[in-house]
Amino acid sequence: MKRVLILGASRYYLRAIQTAKRLGYRTLVVDRDPTLPGFQAADTGQGIDITNSGAVLDYARTQKIDGIVPINDYGVPTAAYVAEALKLPGLTRRQSRILTNKALLRDHWQKNGQPNPDYRIVGTFDACKAACDAIGYPLILKPAVSMGGSRGVVVVDSPDQLSESYRFATSFYNDKTILVEALLQGVEHSAEVLVYNGHGHVLAISDKIKTPLPYRADKNVLYPTRFTGLQRRRLENVIIASVESLEIKNGCAHVECCTLPSGDIRLFEMGGRPGGGGTPDPIVPFLTGVNEFEQYLKICVGDEPDQLHPFYEKGCNYHFLTPRPGKVKQMSGLDAVRQWDGVLDADLFVKPGDTIRPVKTGADRAGFIITGAKTRDEALALGEKAEQSLVFEYEA
Repeated sequence: MKRVLILGASRYYLRAIQTAKRLGYRTLVVDRDPTLPGFQAADTGQGIDITNSGAVLDYARTQKIDGIVPINDYGVPTAAYVAEALKLPGLTRRQSRILTNKALLRDHWQKNGQPNPDYRIVGTFDACKAACDAIGYPLILKPAVSMGGSRGVVVVDSPDQLSESYRFATSFYNDKTILVEALLQGVEHSAEVLVYNGHGHVLAISDKIKTPLPYRADKNVLYPTRFTGLQRRRLENVIIASVESLEIKNGCAHVECCTLPSGDIRLFEMGGRPGGGGTPDPIVPFLTGVNEFEQYLKICVGDEPDQLHPFYEKGCNYHFLTPRPGKVKQMSGLDAVRQWDGVLDADLFVKPGDTIRPVKTGADRAGFIITGAKTRDEALALGEKAEQSLVFEYEA
């Protein structure tokens, strides 16, 4: 029985844990919080912070694991550290550094001829101001550190907004390096890619609807992309080339990019793990008939994946909840919505007594509803109807 170590044990890793057990792997988890539900679902585990690479490596050695699986960006460097030390499938430490730092990734893509937006990497406010003047407004600021959730990502329309925007962009991480990029107006995408024997295979591509400017959190992630035919193939080719430029041998990638009105494509960023939350399951399995976690786990333990291409394409909507800000008194409607046909998953991130904040990052959203249907338009309509059925009552 092969042994697989999954980094993280929260509710959102339960599907990966359950999939690993279904495949017949002895399933281990680590997380700093040993009360999380993944510890009960797995065969065994230990309370270790997934960013503590040395402690995770020591545990992995004692357990004689065959593979290690990062699910979020915080686990990517640790997984690479362990995989390199134990000669397991996965990213190298160099690849993990690039994939968790937007500045390194931008420079890598630039050197390898990948389609970047105009950008500058800066470390001070004065350098940021000069970069903004050189690129021209409107533009976007992003922390170089890349740990997901749109933390610190903000659009700047004019010089008078720069000081406040710079403070926001540098407020999330100790590393104050940021990217200044041209703001691209087009259709934004995310893509799920499996990598096996050095070749990338696109499972799914979405189109995104964002929350209102100046912040850039996702409101809806709609599958599949609206593009078909030649433009769809161009999009897939750019995505695959962006992944293969890093010479990843085995693993997966989550790529974000944009199709401009001209049809040209520009890359935004890439993670060395699946998409967040419910993307790899239930979205990709419903959408394509391929269980992304199942194939990813097989790759991570050195087994051969058996399905790298979609069987079909339906419609899905990852619909995030953004009710008005305020202190919540009570909520209702979620249990009923969960029973609807076409609702694949739903949850709230807030409880009575919590304060809903204005949405600036992904962490400010109040919950989600994942819907599936024959088409993406039907899935979108169902998600919007479900959100309207939820009732948030606020304290005076």
